[in-house]
Amino acid sequence: MKKPLLILVWCTVFIPSLQAQWLKKMTDKIKGKSEQAPAPAESEAAAEGDPLAAPAPKVNPSLVIGGDDSLRIDSSFVFDVAVYQESTAITGNNEVVKDGGQDIVIYYSSSLPQFSIQMTSKSTAAKYYFYADFLHESQLSITAINRVASGEKQRLDLEHMEPVFPGETGYVSQLLRTGNKKVIAGVACEEYVAQNLKDDPRVNAQGTSHALVTAHVWVPQEPHTLFHAYGVIPDKYKIQIEKMQIEGSYAPVVLPLEMYLEYGNGDKVYTTTSEIIMGEPRKVNIADIIK
Repeated sequence: MKKPLLILVWCTVFIPSLQAQWLKKMTDKIKGKSEQAPAPAESEAAAEGDPLAAPAPKVNPSLVIGGDDSLRIDSSFVFDVAVYQESTAITGNNEVVKDGGQDIVIYYSSSLPQFSIQMTSKSTAAKYYFYADFLHESQLSITAINRVASGEKQRLDLEHMEPVFPGETGYVSQLLRTGNKKVIAGVACEEYVAQNLKDDPRVNAQGTSHALVTAHVWVPQEPHTLFHAYGVIPDKYKIQIEKMQIEGSYAPVVLPLEMYLEYGNGDKVYTTTSEIIMGEPRKVNIADIIK
């Protein structure tokens, strides 16, 4: 994306050497934003002595959201499709990294063009949540550790969104369709592949030598199979999606059901889908990330 989002989590969380770097960046960012927020005690003290003063709104220093104030993001969403996934990290020596992966839930709505992805580190319990709302043309990325979270609102722009994990930037270059197809959890999928060079500027811009070299991802052939509200996405975004498809690329609207990522040092990450549940409405609150 042209404007990087907060703490680009996903690909750096899998391998322990990068996990430490990611946690430090996220902690620094959260700490910085928390220090800028007015303390509740100060807000209450300002109103003391004035019986007509309305109670000051309480500030939650554990969840700070910045970004574009002109954009709207609801405090909660109702989704009725849930895709459960798990990732496993393997070192260049073909050893499975204990607790080195992620637990993932992807949510879609059948009535509104909205989706969310929630990822939790098995080893640290650090969280990354992403919300996309096509009606309000907005997106929200939040990262959290130890029940302290920092997030940022931005305008939704599919053409500059990370093609594998929304909210990321630059670890994967443009995904191109290969023509290979298979069925995953009952859903017909097609394969896309990206190959980055170690000197790819989109990778080096993130300041890491742990460059992603190859990505194989399997994406549902028909977006509405899981994202039932795909048909009511505003025309503005449908034009973007059609343009990307004509160019052979993949629009990050419905997320992959299976992935294989390989890095320059031989480390690998596999992501698989364990279960898909449809027709069970559930309310998801943004503040859930700090519970």
